Amino acid sequence: MLRNSLPASRVALGIEKPEDGIELREELNGEVRTDLVPAVKGNSTVVKRLREAVIDAFNDSLKGFGSDVESLTNELRGLVSGLDGRSLVQLTAPTNSMAQLALILHALINGNKELAKALALHGAIHYSSKLLRRLFLEAYKECKGCCDLKNEWFRHALAGLFFLHV
Repeated sequence: MLRNSLPASRVALGIEKPEDGIELREELNGEVRTDLVPAVKGNSTVVKRLREAVIDAFNDSLKGFGSDVESLTNELRGLVSGLDGRSLVQLTAPTNSMAQLALILHALINGNKELAKALALHGAIHYSSKLLRRLFLEAYKECKGCCDLKNEWFRHALAGLFFLHV
């Protein structure tokens, strides 16, 4: 996870209580984003700013992307608009594809299908490896309907990502 979002990520994943996340943030003095723990706690102003930052960062990632950029932007905007601060922090925290996959699985286990979709779409754009992009895009497309683990194609897409990392 990104070091600057570590306290908020720990709170978002239920590892720390919000007050402990604030204390950890203060211990890391200046090395973390101070607005993320309030986002996890549900501060609507901070959540709105974080949503906008996620969409802006996504748009920057799409520069030079040959696919249907407008469609992907609209899809992400729709997904992000439904996410709470806890989910937005998880969406922005991974530093590598393995962490991205772990967060997708964590979201699915916890019934947060919208976050799983957003993480898969983010992974399809964020990584420069063609294979990673293809595998995350496949997971996103199979998850687009319902993220049902009973769906054989969705399980295959997740298995592809898993086997790439082991």
